[in-house]
Amino acid sequence: MRVSAGSQPLKNLSQETWRQLRHFNLYRLVLAFALLVVFYNAYLTGFLGRHDPESFLATALLFLLSSFIFLILDHKKTTKLETQIIIANSSDILLITLMMHYSGGLSSGLGMLLIINIVASGTFLKSRDSFLFAAMASIAVLTEHTVAHLNNISPASLYSAAGILGIVFFASNMLATLLAKRARESEALASQRTADLISLENLNENIIQNMRTGIIVVDAKGEILMANHSAEILLGEQSLKHSQNIEEISPDLAIRFHQWSEQPNMHHNPIPQPHGLPDIQPGFRSLNKSSENIGNTLIFLEDATQLNQRFQQMKLASLGRLTASIAHEIRNPLSAINHAAQLLNESELNSSDKQLTEIINTQVQRLDKTIKNVLQLSRQEQSTPEVLPLIEWTERFIEEFRSIHNLSPGQLVFSSSINNPVILFDSSHLNQVISNLCINAINHNDKPLSEIKIQINCDYDEEQNQVYIDIIDNGPGINEQQAEEIFDPFFTTSSQGTGLGLYISKEIVESNRARIRYLDKKHMGSCFRIYFLSA
Repeated sequence: MRVSAGSQPLKNLSQETWRQLRHFNLYRLVLAFALLVVFYNAYLTGFLGRHDPESFLATALLFLLSSFIFLILDHKKTTKLETQIIIANSSDILLITLMMHYSGGLSSGLGMLLIINIVASGTFLKSRDSFLFAAMASIAVLTEHTVAHLNNISPASLYSAAGILGIVFFASNMLATLLAKRARESEALASQRTADLISLENLNENIIQNMRTGIIVVDAKGEILMANHSAEILLGEQSLKHSQNIEEISPDLAIRFHQWSEQPNMHHNPIPQPHGLPDIQPGFRSLNKSSENIGNTLIFLEDATQLNQRFQQMKLASLGRLTASIAHEIRNPLSAINHAAQLLNESELNSSDKQLTEIINTQVQRLDKTIKNVLQLSRQEQSTPEVLPLIEWTERFIEEFRSIHNLSPGQLVFSSSINNPVILFDSSHLNQVISNLCINAINHNDKPLSEIKIQINCDYDEEQNQVYIDIIDNGPGINEQQAEEIFDPFFTTSSQGTGLGLYISKEIVESNRARIRYLDKKHMGSCFRIYFLSA
């Protein structure tokens, strides 16, 4: 606040109040110089100090000296502001009244200068103290005129002018006091509002910085205006500085931003990131849009893996409730159909009837397999990442898989170009995924079992900054159109498949914060690559 509103003297005043006092002291100094200049000016000789020039000069010099003294006190701030105002106004009333007397009394017009002091006292001091100065100035003027009249310096008719001047003193003081009070209240309100705004700004800043969602604000050119810590983490612990262009941080995100600028309603797929960073799901919202151009834009960044996990949990919860309610209703009839087909197959049937029972058995097994896969998907447990030595684990897996599926050493081969990579992955989940990919390589191959070859390679991707393994077969491969849909649920090219194997594998991989991709080998078989999170 600028002044105190209580009974205590002014304390801890703001810099603005001291600045106003400095201006008042500078005014006093300029006024003292002006009076001396006018006194020594040949054209104005006789206007000031015409009754007693020597006394006027001495008083004017004393007024100038006091102005310097109060400027020094104001600069050092060793004396309270209230004390300075009281002493300065008291001395000004005395000195200006004396100079007015030495210049011929009220007719000199110097009494009007006291109005500034009265206004200053009403501005800086409490109303009671300021009215005291108005009374002092009025008494001083009346006393001076009485003395001047007794000494035949001023006529008695100027008593009315002295009374009017006293009324002006009180009116000026009252107006200054009211305006100062309003100013203090406005300043207090402004200070409170400023404090509230700062508090709200700090709260908003704290909320934005601690949000899990990445937040970036950019202008129409893509220059970053603001970003939170989550956005920096999602983009690879990068420092998102003000005025830095989004294209320097993520070219793919910049492309999506420009696409959205042209087509605001378009849907955005997750953006894959290199160096082991999670895929990010962008979202855009215009903050202020005009008919001519697009203003600032708010960009939301989400970890696509976590989003997929949340969506997957919702799907699994719904699917679990569905499968729990229909599994019993489906399996019981299937068991009865399968049992009846087996009984028919044991009886004497002609070849066409046996063929029909084989069709029944095949389709029953297919339906049973579909139910098992759906139940496996709905009951999928949350991953528990382990620290796995990838080469050692893969060698054990290959030995087990060869023995179970009767493969020769040359049919399932492992190679690695890096030494002792260590990954984070749930071992049971990794076994399930690799087994599923290898079984697919066997079941979807157009060659006999003895000619099927599966190659598992372990390597390091410098660009992605991640360890990966490739599962490569010598089958017919997957065409480009099918490759875009192979991870979709219930998509299959085989009459014997359920279309859930690769979908389940992808969900398991992503639940372990890894990634699986299909690589086109140009009609040289299929290749599935899994990028791992390093331990």
